[in-house]
Amino acid sequence: MRIELKYFTGTGNSLKVLNTCRETFIENNHSVEISAIETGRQLPDDADIIGFCFPVYAFGIPRICRKYLKALPRFKKLQDVFILITAGDKDESGFSVDECKTILTRKNCRVIYTAVIEMPINWIPAMNPPSKEEALKIIGKGTTRAKEITSNILNGIHIFHRFNFPKRYSKFGLYKEYYLFKYLGIKNLWRTFKIYNICNGCQLCSKICPTASIKIVNNMPVWSSTCEQCMRCINFCPKEAIYQSMGGDTKGKNRYIEPDFKPLGEKS
Repeated sequence: MRIELKYFTGTGNSLKVLNTCRETFIENNHSVEISAIETGRQLPDDADIIGFCFPVYAFGIPRICRKYLKALPRFKKLQDVFILITAGDKDESGFSVDECKTILTRKNCRVIYTAVIEMPINWIPAMNPPSKEEALKIIGKGTTRAKEITSNILNGIHIFHRFNFPKRYSKFGLYKEYYLFKYLGIKNLWRTFKIYNICNGCQLCSKICPTASIKIVNNMPVWSSTCEQCMRCINFCPKEAIYQSMGGDTKGKNRYIEPDFKPLGEKS
């Protein structure tokens, strides 16, 4: 079979999951291509299966992922696809799977598998990511899960993630956070990015931003409205100089980067 895999990632989780799937597909003698999503770039018409993997942002998929899926042309023939979502807590995946499934179904896709895979969190302004040791344990469980899912797909086993309301959120709370982020937060949170005075102007944040949302002005980073809140800049900053105002302090907190992820290599 020919398999196409597409992802979006902030600090490497979704790429790690799909790379694990890729390895398992190849071990079973299938041809596989993997790449980051890119709006305007069409998918091949001759792929037997297409797999997508995106992270959860406030109970939905990132804006760039939603835009990418909606921009895909309708497939001429029924296309088999699977959807994987990475989340710090699979109980809090919210509407992410359903968002993908709804859009892809309209593109003449047959969704053959959906799942949420737990991976380490990276949202430093709002919480503290796990230590490196704990992160490795979580990654290990996540990759094991990805291998199981790939084997299921190859064996024709169809399993689908079921939507649920998170235990620590009321129904109202879930919808409130989802819609506030989707229609208000994502359009304005870029304004809250700030830098401590320890920033040395190395410009790494600008070079690795997956949406080219950071420009360097007077040797200092300035964010723009295309920012997806992926947290790549904060986690990769060598001086740990980036934070968000309005309670998004990052001093003394753990950083999380999937150990195999090299964003400069990804962009090239």
